[in-house]
Amino acid sequence: MDFRQMRYLFEVAECQSVSRAASNLYVSQSAISHYIKYAEESLGVRLFDRSTNPISLTYAGKCYIETARKILFENEKLSREIRDITNHMTGLLRIGTSRDRASYMIPKLLPGFKKKYPGIKVEVFTESGQVLRHKLREGRIDLLILPDDGKEIPPGVCTRVIYAEELLLAAQKGVFNNKKFVRPSEIKDMPFFMQFKEHTTRSFCDSFFKENSITPQIVMEFPSNITCYRMAATGLGLAIIPFMITKLTSTEEEAELFLLGDEDNIRAWNVLAYWRKDSYIGQPELDLIQMAEKFSVSRT
Repeated sequence: MDFRQMRYLFEVAECQSVSRAASNLYVSQSAISHYIKYAEESLGVRLFDRSTNPISLTYAGKCYIETARKILFENEKLSREIRDITNHMTGLLRIGTSRDRASYMIPKLLPGFKKKYPGIKVEVFTESGQVLRHKLREGRIDLLILPDDGKEIPPGVCTRVIYAEELLLAAQKGVFNNKKFVRPSEIKDMPFFMQFKEHTTRSFCDSFFKENSITPQIVMEFPSNITCYRMAATGLGLAIIPFMITKLTSTEEEAELFLLGDEDNIRAWNVLAYWRKDSYIGQPELDLIQMAEKFSVSRT
């Protein structure tokens, strides 16, 4: 059974591009093309339709990729089990998180983890929460660290709370005077900078506005919490951001931060570790989760 062939073809199917797959795998396009040709000749059937743009799977190709996904997942699961049984701590650990959260957490996590497990290679995937959750379900990520977006956890996914984090209102200095808390009613008619729809913070904001019967005046949308925070400091609008963001950036203009709600109801979310129920979570993965719990951020 050729696991490399399966990985290469699986990557082509995911990327819908030989060149992009080759780039992701750090191999030549000719190597990818060789494996595709060899697989198709061995099976006696076309797996990819090259007449489409982007490249697409044939019916046989879809069957191949679905089976390859299951085989690769079970092989990685077995490798981690053997790793723990033999105490031969080598292998690959794939972590997914948002770009902003990676900027804060990964530099804190990796030095300690690599010191304890020098033989384990760590790969970090930073994309939108929507894309990362899909990759977790597909078995392309082992651990996912993201805030709870308030949606129902899929049946095949386990979670563990790492820490709680406040959501803050960012505004130019002087917009709200002598306040620690800002209630929803006070921002009902004010302009906002918002994250893109696929952003986890945006999911929170949409739910928060709906819950409080607010139709926000959206000035502009951005892919980053950091950009929203810096734009709020200009005075052209407000932004709702996780407290962690304030640890990552400063603003040229003066900005103030406020807790959303009041003393009895501060708006916050739980940052969670996610993994598939049918995956194997061993000691290195558990240790990384425990390390992450130590880096909680809180304004209160």
